[in-house]
Amino acid sequence: MPTVLTIRNIRVVNYSNDHPPPRVHALKPGGGRAKFELNCPGGPVRLVEYQDWRRPEIAEVGVEIADNISGICAEWRKIHG
Repeated sequence: MPTVLTIRNIRVVNYSNDHPPPRVHALKPGGGRAKFELNCPGGPVRLVEYQDWRRPEIAEVGVEIADNISGICAEWRKIHG
């Protein structure tokens, strides 16, 4: 599960066995998880589901993913073709 972005202590990862559509998973210490659809190559990033996050916190993660969408989509293509 390659980390494609780190936001403080939050890891944004691609699962190597994932399937289209392109997406990433945000993981925070203590068990918070979220899934974002990327809509490569340029977004918009869409929050699909989340668990154990405060709403402002998950919104910030979405903005950071959107700000780095090009590189994250490139990583998705490297892993998934």
